[in-house]
Amino acid sequence: MTEVAPALAVGLHLGLSGHYAYLLAAAGIGAFLASVFWRPSAGLYLLAFTLPMQTTRYKLHGFPLGDQFIDILVLGVTLGLLIHHGKIELKTPLSGYLLFFGLFCYLSLFQGSFYLGAPLPFRISDPRFSNWKNYVEMFYLCILAAHVIRTKKQAKILLVVMAMSLLLVNRSFHSTISGRDLSHFSYSVRDAGALGYAGENGFAAFEAMYAAFLLGLWVYQKKILLKLAILALVLTCVYCLLYSFSRESYLGFLAALVLLGLFKERKLLVLVALLLITWQVILPRSVQERILMTTEDAQSGQKFDSSAEARIELWEDAKALFRQNPVIGLGFDTYEFLGRVGPYRDTHNYYMKVLSETGIVGIFLFLWLLKKMWKLGYRLFRTAEDPFWQSMGLGFMALMGSLVVLNFFGDRWTYQQLDGLMWILLGCVIRGLFIVDESVEAEEVSEEEEPVSSDALPAMTIV
Repeated sequence: MTEVAPALAVGLHLGLSGHYAYLLAAAGIGAFLASVFWRPSAGLYLLAFTLPMQTTRYKLHGFPLGDQFIDILVLGVTLGLLIHHGKIELKTPLSGYLLFFGLFCYLSLFQGSFYLGAPLPFRISDPRFSNWKNYVEMFYLCILAAHVIRTKKQAKILLVVMAMSLLLVNRSFHSTISGRDLSHFSYSVRDAGALGYAGENGFAAFEAMYAAFLLGLWVYQKKILLKLAILALVLTCVYCLLYSFSRESYLGFLAALVLLGLFKERKLLVLVALLLITWQVILPRSVQERILMTTEDAQSGQKFDSSAEARIELWEDAKALFRQNPVIGLGFDTYEFLGRVGPYRDTHNYYMKVLSETGIVGIFLFLWLLKKMWKLGYRLFRTAEDPFWQSMGLGFMALMGSLVVLNFFGDRWTYQQLDGLMWILLGCVIRGLFIVDESVEAEEVSEEEEPVSSDALPAMTIV
């Protein structure tokens, strides 16, 4: 069953996309049963493969429980762990904090219900409760991954599955936009790809984040063919990133390049410098036009383009809401139901959203979580001696660096199709730390038990 994701990828490549719903449904049933009765990793691999493909999973909604595809796979992996290991050990460096943070967000739902005059969040049919459930389910993906992935080999298989998923997402995006006129920028040429309601900017953020992670792997790779393969996948991400026409994601990717340059590969700093100097020469004209739209428009008299002006208005509105209840905010997931600024349902700055909805307490807890996640990647990068685990730590650091920047311009944190892979990768990072710690302890024990040679004993004088 570990071949489920590769089989799906091959099926798409052979032109079976018209039957993809049936293939995916069959794969889901097979992975669920394999997770329960054989290996829980089967379900996790299929989760990693399908999480970004929101529009593809829409095709399952015509099947019984098709809209619960992710939940069913998570259940299968959970049952498999319980059956084969007797329990799910929740002791990881983040488990306690994630449990506390998820509970805080749930209690904040009640605050939001009082503010909105909405029903209390007890039913899955309540959109706010459903959004919270999907949000904290990603935390649980991290814990599952940390316990399902137990060896370096399993982690490598997971990365291969993710790479195939990313490649198919990029291929789908190329197929969609290749027939459009990309010689000049137009809002009509933008597309959200397979990520569906995450939107065009969400798709661009996805490309920036995982291109950054892949570059962390690329830096440490010694095998030429594999290094070239990783670079080729990164280039497909860069292609999609460029033609997503998302200025925020350009910044997010540059931030990741700077971070990788500072911590490991100085050549990337040179690349960033060259890009900043020559972008008006080397980038496609349509991309240049999109970037230049940010600045003042002499004809309209606006200081920024309409998109940037709308963001500023939304940020000011979020600040006004924050002042209403600066300590605990209006309540988790309330802003989208207020309809305060035109058609917008988001503050277009996740930090401002957290601040307005959960106040100073919430923003502190959120920033502390970001810090803890980044430090886990940093610790693995610094303490591991195995190049594979070092690359995992470095790649995750780069991903987090990009994510921190991206969230200044929108919600790039709560979408499963965008962030689900990040939480699975974090579980792999935690497993890597476990393996590193175990190897250190084993070395210490072997040193203590090593017999002392007679040559090392002090000389004795016989009287």
